[in-house]
Amino acid sequence: MTAEPRLDIIGAALADSSRSRILCEMMDGRAFTNKELACAAKISAQTASVHLKQLQAAGLTSSIRSGRCVYHRIASEDVACVLEALAGLSPTDHLHRAKMPEANTLRARSCYNHIAGRLGVLITNRLVALGILRIQGEVVAIDTAGEAFFNKLEIDVPNLSTSKKPTVKLCLDWTERRHHISGPLATALMEKALKMNWLERHGGSRALAITTLGYEIFERDFGIVRNLIDGTD
Repeated sequence: MTAEPRLDIIGAALADSSRSRILCEMMDGRAFTNKELACAAKISAQTASVHLKQLQAAGLTSSIRSGRCVYHRIASEDVACVLEALAGLSPTDHLHRAKMPEANTLRARSCYNHIAGRLGVLITNRLVALGILRIQGEVVAIDTAGEAFFNKLEIDVPNLSTSKKPTVKLCLDWTERRHHISGPLATALMEKALKMNWLERHGGSRALAITTLGYEIFERDFGIVRNLIDGTD
């Protein structure tokens, strides 16, 4: 008997609009209670529990207990990147009609633990254009000059390296249909942006609001002007 990947299990887990909404809610990288996910999917808590069991059985989510509460989240960054890429296969006509707050999601959002949307793609493109990152196929490399750039942002690249995963890799952006960066370096960059108030989270949404300071930093340090981020160029 030939061993084959059980894509049918993944397909079955994704083949429900409520489960899709639950996964989308989790895609900002945070953990949620059953009640919070039920509210996001507009279903009962009991129904959400059934869906969460199927998602976890398929390896798409994981859960952890803290005190009296059980929290659910995307199983890993690899799962998040696959879901983001799969989202790119979905119809996009509705995106061109997006209004607030949907438009904010297109501008900048969290993809599990890194920056996605137009801002994420622009950051990636600028890092490549400046020679900070070098892309060969699907492999992304950063040299000492690139490390010096991130040192100025107080991000210590060598300390991000592990033997199990690359420091930086590519993730296909759902709305832009181009790559943004993921991996430990991208995670550190989003954490820095949130800590320094360049970006702010929006409750109940993956959207990341860009602050006035954030626009200044992205232009000063990355060379990305506001009209490009806002899509008004």
